[in-house]
Amino acid sequence: MQSKTKIILGPPGTGKTHTLLNRVEEELARGTPPDRIAFLAFTKKAATEARDRAMKKFDLEEQHLPYFRTLHSFAFHQLGLTKAEVMSRDNYKEFAQSFGMDLGSVTDGNDSGGVFTTDNMLINEVNLSRMKCMELEHHYNHSNLQDVSWHALLRAQRSLEEFKKKKEIFDFTDMIELYLESGPVPKLDVVFIDEAQDLCALQWRMVDKISQNAKKIYVCGDDDQAIYTWAGADVRHFIKLPGEVETLKQSFRCSSVIQNLSGRIINRVKFRRAKQWKGTDRAGFVQYHNYPEGVNLKEPGSWLVLARTNYMLDEIERDIRLQGMLYKRNNKLPVSTKLLNAVEAWKKLNREEIVPLVDIKNIYSYMSSQIGIERGHKNLRMADKEEYELEELVMHHGLLMAGRPWDVAFDKVGNRDKEYLRAIEMRGSISKDPQLHLSTIHGAKGGEADNVMLLTDLSRKSQEAMEKDSDDECRVFYVGATRARNQLHIVQPQREGGFII
Repeated sequence: MQSKTKIILGPPGTGKTHTLLNRVEEELARGTPPDRIAFLAFTKKAATEARDRAMKKFDLEEQHLPYFRTLHSFAFHQLGLTKAEVMSRDNYKEFAQSFGMDLGSVTDGNDSGGVFTTDNMLINEVNLSRMKCMELEHHYNHSNLQDVSWHALLRAQRSLEEFKKKKEIFDFTDMIELYLESGPVPKLDVVFIDEAQDLCALQWRMVDKISQNAKKIYVCGDDDQAIYTWAGADVRHFIKLPGEVETLKQSFRCSSVIQNLSGRIINRVKFRRAKQWKGTDRAGFVQYHNYPEGVNLKEPGSWLVLARTNYMLDEIERDIRLQGMLYKRNNKLPVSTKLLNAVEAWKKLNREEIVPLVDIKNIYSYMSSQIGIERGHKNLRMADKEEYELEELVMHHGLLMAGRPWDVAFDKVGNRDKEYLRAIEMRGSISKDPQLHLSTIHGAKGGEADNVMLLTDLSRKSQEAMEKDSDDECRVFYVGATRARNQLHIVQPQREGGFII
């Protein structure tokens, strides 16, 4: 009997999401009603992409595809909840103040598997136990939580539950638990699951419930790229999942030499789905370096500098700034886009070019009254023009610094940013989008670049975990290596303990 579960294994760059979307289109083309198809993705971005593609090709409206969602969004809508009933960032901050906890930053989990992450280990571990479907004590006893007191963890759990009960709100994990208890199962013919290797045990239970009456289930992922086990991902469930398996065998990203190296890395993993795939015919190479300085980041093409943790990127970033290279770190520019635009607009003004009002306001925001501008600049708030020339700003809108360099005129800009922008100017334009990106390996998952510099140092915690079970770290560095299209530069460990490639 043919299995109703189809498993699509997609090694790096083989187009697994594209393949899954093709399957969606095939189902729609053969007449499957759109409201009987569910596309459940790990991120909101992926679910939206699938929905928009189907809408465009088959002339559908958003309401025709009600089940193209993240799992948390699916539970939210099936339960009929409102936003006011879901724990928000402000709720987390209020909770922290009420119980004397320091949460640090709070990251919205709606686009990252539904996990609200904070800098508070206690809250994160409480939620993690629930995602794993474990009693808190069992999770505590089987996790490496040397710096966490059991009593402090238990207090955090009880305090959070007390707070939610008092406010009559649910967190993201509550939504899934509540759906499993009482949520309705819509009539579905086909269910698609994207990035299945990243689902936790609780999410797998939800998938089972949603799919119980479906005629076909497409499960797409790659266990070799399962790098979120620390966040509760249950890759073993994905590996053991029964069904008809299709492996995508041609990578459109990695050159053959990079594919060969990555194969040697991933073959160290003891428990995985064996799979064969090919790299591209493009010329490529792998080069080893004793120090990061040995890698020329100015070579043509896009660049990714990848490390196991953020702090390992700090020294690299300092050197890049000194060289005046424009870059992004974790997808953010080191200076604001507003400042970059203001500098460019200032240069245009002094070249007697016309500049939009929005850029004029940006320029003025970096100038102090009576130094760069007079009070007349406030008239710009009432301006009915959309563009201005330098002479008009001087005559009617209080501009005092005409003709002066931006780093003199913009006295509100800090010295650190000024020094960096001056260094960029010495290399060329500061307005173009950077080709150089710094990121953790986890942050770069799904990304790619012509060239990758891969740092192989491990944190103390990562090293301890690797000594216990190396599978997770092998997967992490496999993902790092396979972000490269052409050139992979591997920097040997700089301190005791590191990942040897």
